[in-house]
Amino acid sequence: MDVEAAVALAGAAASGAATAAGESAWQSLVSLARRAAGRAPEAPHGGSDGGGDGVRAVDPSDPDAVREFTARLAAYARQDGDFAARLCEWAETHRAAVYAAQYRDESVNRNIISGDAHIEGPVIQAREIRGDINLG
Repeated sequence: MDVEAAVALAGAAASGAATAAGESAWQSLVSLARRAAGRAPEAPHGGSDGGGDGVRAVDPSDPDAVREFTARLAAYARQDGDFAARLCEWAETHRAAVYAAQYRDESVNRNIISGDAHIEGPVIQAREIRGDINLG
């Protein structure tokens, strides 16, 4: 997973933070940012919450705060290769939980082909098929 995809997933994690799995992923991301903030002055912190670690709490229900936070994550990842690698590792670890939390509505259909998938030929993705499928 690349940094841009990891940052996009970080933004998606905020929308899923209302569930237990989503909250765990979000807190893990904030913890990653806090550790980065302890290593460098330009880390993705954006202020202080008085906790002594220089990282302001980011409310996942505040779209502007989340946008600012993820922009800082992206900027810091461009400056620090080690942080970028850890951010991508976070994204790989929490991708399934974030997607599950984000799409917890059972009426939503999720068809995803990802990872190292190698597909030759047509792919049909559907929630429910009633009747025939003719490919040609």
